[in-house]
Amino acid sequence: MKQICLRVIVVAFLFLWGGSRPLKAQQAVAGVDVFSFFDNSEGDDTYRPSQTFGGIRFAPQLTLATADARHRVVGGYDFLYEHGTRQVGEGSPRLYYQYANQGFRVLVGSFPRTLMHEQMPEYLICDSIRYFRPEVTGFDFLYTTSAGHFEAFLDWTQKRTDTEREQFMAGISTRFRLGWLQVGLEGYYYHYALENQGLAMGHHIHDNLVAHPFVGALWDWKAIEATLDVRAGLLFQADRDRGDSQWHSPVGFVGDVDGRWQRFSLHETFYGGMSQQHFGNSGFGEYYWGDTFVQSPWYSRTDLSYTIVDGKHASLNTGLIFHFTDKGMLWHQMLTLRSDLSFVLIP
Repeated sequence: MKQICLRVIVVAFLFLWGGSRPLKAQQAVAGVDVFSFFDNSEGDDTYRPSQTFGGIRFAPQLTLATADARHRVVGGYDFLYEHGTRQVGEGSPRLYYQYANQGFRVLVGSFPRTLMHEQMPEYLICDSIRYFRPEVTGFDFLYTTSAGHFEAFLDWTQKRTDTEREQFMAGISTRFRLGWLQVGLEGYYYHYALENQGLAMGHHIHDNLVAHPFVGALWDWKAIEATLDVRAGLLFQADRDRGDSQWHSPVGFVGDVDGRWQRFSLHETFYGGMSQQHFGNSGFGEYYWGDTFVQSPWYSRTDLSYTIVDGKHASLNTGLIFHFTDKGMLWHQMLTLRSDLSFVLIP
């Protein structure tokens, strides 16, 4: 998969810098993305350990594009430095091709997760993924209209080796509006194979399908810079270890309320139903990417946040997050900074 992505990017690069050069249709932009995070949690750790994440990601990159911006090749590297360590930790390459035209966009390669049209909720892909795995390695297809969007992606997360399992996620995200009404579906299939040496200890091949269909309403009051997004739907999971071939299919209700006014925001999520993630914390970070709090038969998450800085090149956000389950409460204190600087080399 990675070899195919690299070939596509090389061909696109040759097209941009070679075939289109007589038309003087190139642009070159150097940029730096910075993402700093501090996330401290404490309280009941039945479903998730109390821990502190702190660090900064520094991603220099070079973008070559045609003048109409339909074709773009981006290359760079995303470095991670975790607070408390003495050296820069393992990073990830950023190398991808983008085609965009009339509402249709294609991304191929290793690209930032933030480029996806909508970030999936935490009960599908948990918060810490953006700290430690910010790039998608595969492809993303997006089509947008004035009524909504449809997005499909493949994230190839691990190559099969003698000691590592082949792993990939294939998912969709779609939401369409009719006036203030909305309907949508988001979810993915995650495949967790064996390594070349055969059966691994503890787990056989895993299949994990998670889906969240929903309906809701969205109101936008531009005059006062306020929005209210209300959604209700199901959280369904089909999960099995092929060692025993038994499917586990928990289902529950999910309600989301997201309110924003100027720089303040309040987000409330409630789950009630069957316990999700049958194999528990042994699968978290392996074939479970959703928040482990959905293992509780009921769960409430409340996000309170405020944007301290909201500028053209930087944003600084602070927040408090409260998790309530049948076992108790765990809460977070968070501070995140994003900065995007770019310099035109060839106009």
